[in-house]
Amino acid sequence: MVFGRFRRHTERPGGLEELRDQVQRARAAADRAAAAARAAEDEAETERGGDGASAPPEAPTGRRSARYRVVIAAAAVACLGAGALAVQTTLDHQSARRSVAADARVLAFTEEAVARLLSTDTDNAEAYVEQVLADSTGDWRSEFEQRKTATIETMRQAGNRTAGRTLEAGIEGRENDTTTVLVSATAQTSPATTDPAVAPQPQVQQYQIRVGVTMVDDQPKLSSVGFVQ
Repeated sequence: MVFGRFRRHTERPGGLEELRDQVQRARAAADRAAAAARAAEDEAETERGGDGASAPPEAPTGRRSARYRVVIAAAAVACLGAGALAVQTTLDHQSARRSVAADARVLAFTEEAVARLLSTDTDNAEAYVEQVLADSTGDWRSEFEQRKTATIETMRQAGNRTAGRTLEAGIEGRENDTTTVLVSATAQTSPATTDPAVAPQPQVQQYQIRVGVTMVDDQPKLSSVGFVQ
């Protein structure tokens, strides 16, 4: 699989412009219906006043009355439709914003968690293990828990320090509460030495990692970690 570039890529909310257009069209229809209703009412008033009678105007009768009611009903339906579309557009927009915010939160956590996972320090092996466990859940946490003693011993024997850094991260997919994220990262290792004057050059290794991020009590955690070949 080609990893590609995934810098904080999230899905863009779709369909909002189309919904806004629908709302505008519905509102325009409501305005036209309301104008027709006013015109019908003015026509009825004119016809009632044309006979010179001074009696108070009465409601339109016969065909004029039926037409009047139809126009008023059409205006009401159009206005209600416009209102419903406006509410739905607002709800959809809020939902899309929440989705984008959630994705950004997952990516931010992933970048930090992967950088911590790749950063080791021979003098702080226990703290490293505890931080990785704090960032983890599910099978990945259980697996790391089982080998934490071996990890601490290996770090102490290596005697070096590694600085992890995330270059790019992007969402690959979602399933239930778990988001799959692809990550490109580097780890710069400074070998142990007793003579700083002849210290070897740091070694930089690049990794492509696929992680699963699962929400636990509204907190993102790493639930799986694997290297991409």
